[in-house]
Amino acid sequence: MKRLLATIVFCSLWLSTAWAAPSVTVETLTYDFGTVFQGDKVHHVFRFHNNGDQILQVGNVRSSCGCTAAMLSSKRIAPGDFGELRVTFDSTDFKGAIHKTISIDSNDPKHEAVSFGLVGTVKAEILTEPDRIKWGRVKEGTELTTRVRLKNLGQKDIRLHAPTATNPELKAELSALDLPHGEEVELLVTATYPEGKKRLTGYIIIATDYQKLPQLRIPVSARLSKK
Repeated sequence: MKRLLATIVFCSLWLSTAWAAPSVTVETLTYDFGTVFQGDKVHHVFRFHNNGDQILQVGNVRSSCGCTAAMLSSKRIAPGDFGELRVTFDSTDFKGAIHKTISIDSNDPKHEAVSFGLVGTVKAEILTEPDRIKWGRVKEGTELTTRVRLKNLGQKDIRLHAPTATNPELKAELSALDLPHGEEVELLVTATYPEGKKRLTGYIIIATDYQKLPQLRIPVSARLSKK
């Protein structure tokens, strides 16, 4: 009888150990930050819970791009406790609809990887129309000209600096350096397509006194016509 009871106790302990496991549950997998201006930083904390009866181990944080930083509050979450994933998205180099993902690994046998998402819209505080210059295919010696409209959609007056170009073939000039909120200025970009080059590429760079958006970069491109 004693041997039978000992066997039953042993089997019960073995089964409870075999079935014990961590279990990760998440309050929300996606955070919609709405609309922000370019240059703003979005901060959010994702919370997750260990509903299991073993320690939840998490780590190997991965982001879909370097614009999104993420940090775990702890890599070991006791049964019944919560953990946090603190996320910061830097919108400086983005415009339009945004969808970024952050993934972590866990020792939950049912959820070995968990992915979180940031979605929203980044609005340019200084609107550039067009936001890039594409001259297409042109012949050598062609005179190229494009006018770009810069409009301040924000709430602060901005001081612009004289534009520079990464390619000496490109020339740029602003109609004014002061850009009050709600107002606009014109950027004139010109070039003469050089001889012997298959492509003409570069950036027009405009520095500003606005810390959140220290510079504007407008890409320029053209290709040599074969005809």
